[in-house]
Amino acid sequence: MRYGFWLPIFGGWLRNVQNENMPATFDYAKQVIQAAEDWGFDTTLIAELYLNDIKGIKHDSLEAWSTAAALASVTKKIEIMTAVRP
Repeated sequence: MRYGFWLPIFGGWLRNVQNENMPATFDYAKQVIQAAEDWGFDTTLIAELYLNDIKGIKHDSLEAWSTAAALASVTKKIEIMTAVRP
């Protein structure tokens, strides 16, 4: 069995919680993916959206393609996928 997760690139996942302490920054994404790799996760998905549909369009969101490329340079074996959502 393989385990994967959605990388939090929106500042969190909950629409009704203002601050989930998951900043939409590369440093935080790097920390999360490296920890997941250490814990044995096999893959991560990075949502390809140009607007932050979780916290609102005025909030930050990481761009999926460049984030995936940058994270590939700081990980060893975790599979990084960009998930295009229509």
